[in-house]
Amino acid sequence: MEFTLDDRSPMSITYTDNLEVPAPPLTRYQLIRVNAKGMNEGCKWVEMFEDVHVVVFCVALSDYDQMWLSPDNSGTGVSLQNKMMQSKELFETTVGLPCFKNTAFVLIFNKYDTFEEKINRVPLTSCEWFADFSPVQPHNNNQSLAHQAYYYVAVKFKDLYASLTGRKLFVWQARARDRVTIDEAFKYIREVVKWDEEKEENYYGPQEDSLYSTDVSSSPFVRQE
Repeated sequence: MEFTLDDRSPMSITYTDNLEVPAPPLTRYQLIRVNAKGMNEGCKWVEMFEDVHVVVFCVALSDYDQMWLSPDNSGTGVSLQNKMMQSKELFETTVGLPCFKNTAFVLIFNKYDTFEEKINRVPLTSCEWFADFSPVQPHNNNQSLAHQAYYYVAVKFKDLYASLTGRKLFVWQARARDRVTIDEAFKYIREVVKWDEEKEENYYGPQEDSLYSTDVSSSPFVRQE
């Protein structure tokens, strides 16, 4: 499915309230839906992505304790699997596809509002991948539990990506029902594309918040053995 987005939204760098200014060309996007099963069936569809400039991979933060029925390795049955673990596996598979070898990746963490409410009731360690999460007590740190958990999950994905590619993973947060956060996400994605296109000219691109350090040892929220 092809669609366009008007870059003149208030969150866009091209926004202006002067209606006499000629409208910039609309940015065209193509949405291709591939289910998880399709990732393991020869990936014949990957030829459609030869000219992709950026891959936007979305993960629902609130899925860390959710389970779903997933096809087992034999392909003849199903088993219960944690949704966050399934997202991790799908992310690894996608990153490893040859057609994306030199393509920038942007990871969008969605449903932060649901995650923020849930994390106070359901521990992040419900997901086996996050077993070493060790938050700092609020009275010793001005960061909320949700913020600490978000930081930790971001670092986990960034370290995973770096171990697979040796490159930097770009991370952003969004709330699907909040138009402003979606506009901000698309603005960030455009900046990543711009950086990727100009990097050969020694353009250093969008600066990331230090929150997203790829050095897991720098995270204060990892339980030390």
